[in-house]
Amino acid sequence: MRVLMCGLLGLAVLTGCGTNAVPVSSGGNASMDKARERENVIATCMKQKGFSYTPSVSRPKQSEANPADYATMKADRSKNGFGVFSAIVYPKPPETQTPDPNQATIDSLSGAKRDAYLKTVNECRVTALQQVNGLKVTSLADYQDQMSREIESIDKELDGDPKLLELAAPFAECLKSKGERVTSAKPRALSVRGMDQWGRQADQLGKAGTVTAEAARPYLAKEIKSALVDLECGKDFYAAFIPLQKRLTNEARVKYGFQEQ
Repeated sequence: MRVLMCGLLGLAVLTGCGTNAVPVSSGGNASMDKARERENVIATCMKQKGFSYTPSVSRPKQSEANPADYATMKADRSKNGFGVFSAIVYPKPPETQTPDPNQATIDSLSGAKRDAYLKTVNECRVTALQQVNGLKVTSLADYQDQMSREIESIDKELDGDPKLLELAAPFAECLKSKGERVTSAKPRALSVRGMDQWGRQADQLGKAGTVTAEAARPYLAKEIKSALVDLECGKDFYAAFIPLQKRLTNEARVKYGFQEQ
């Protein structure tokens, strides 16, 4: 559940998945304005309880490319496949992140003082979510539970969408006819089928960080071939699935106090 939350809803600040915090500044869209307002509420709340807190806003990365564009997907898959073995063959340098301005304060504390700070900041975050976003949450745990249920709701909507179900059936049959392994014809399962299968292959080859680029290249070549077959069979499916998934995810992100991606 934690992985789903971090990946889908970006719970960077609240659950420690990592954050790219930047100073609060003017300008931006409605979701950023909400984020700034929420951060200011947290700062005021913390000050009232005797703690210092510098407002900051995570600025999500947004790609200009249309993720559902066939040409874009084909170009990407022709190099990276499903993105499994390419991560070993073409390793990316660690992302440079702007430090959280409050981390120095947290690091300077120890024992009971540190625990008190973290407890208070999460309480203030819940207060901000209540005041700014109108969420009926009673605690951080309740907040996470609600988001978990939201993720399940999105999954059900994707798997129950009539258009996606109509497109998923021929997609699955096409994959089978090409010799690809299909364990489920549900829309969500089909959308992650390739990554899951090649991810298991990578796990069998060796633990993360132990497989060399040289050893991974032959697997990447096979993965690319599989990914292109998957794209050709699922061209119409992805053109419908990706925009719907993105819309539902962004609606959930905004609802729960995060910016659109």
